[in-house]
Amino acid sequence: MKLEESVDAYIKKFFDFHRRDAPGGIIGCYMVEYALELLGDRADKLNAVVETRVCLADCVQVMTGCTLGNKYLWLRDEIGKYALTMYDRGTKSGVRVYLDLSRIPRDKYPDLWAFHVRQRDKRVLTDPEFRKEQGKLVVEQFMKLKRDCLSYQRVTVNLPSKEVMLPSRPCIRCGEPFLTEASPEEAVCGPCGGPGSSYYEKA
Repeated sequence: MKLEESVDAYIKKFFDFHRRDAPGGIIGCYMVEYALELLGDRADKLNAVVETRVCLADCVQVMTGCTLGNKYLWLRDEIGKYALTMYDRGTKSGVRVYLDLSRIPRDKYPDLWAFHVRQRDKRVLTDPEFRKEQGKLVVEQFMKLKRDCLSYQRVTVNLPSKEVMLPSRPCIRCGEPFLTEASPEEAVCGPCGGPGSSYYEKA
């Protein structure tokens, strides 16, 4: 499969969408391009999986139209790897592309290596200018390698074609409908389920 625009054009779109200057986004855009090229023509709809919550998901969404909202993109961030898979929904045949640490010589590309293993200078967390300069070094070093620091695998994806649509039931405590497998008599939403069962507490 070929992209409609150049990688540089998609990198600009990524930054507009992502809202911050992230070296991982530039790397991710090249990873998406490589995966699509390796995948080639497909018989059915394109689906994708990303294995980390950071930049890769936005690269995929901007470049392919596979999104979390249309359910063509699966987020498997519990894996925690800088990797993505593009696959044919019908055949489940795909290509997994990842940033390969074994192909990044630490002595020649120390900033790219440190970025990949999250061992950069702690100042990247507190000093915006330092972070920006470090980001430039990461990108410069990646651009010298590009696909030479990426690896891929041919894979068969074992995810369902579409996520199971759970029924919606009103919570027996607050009355708000939510998606659940529970019976109507036992449907209790996360916020009503007690401490630690929701991401927020009522003020």
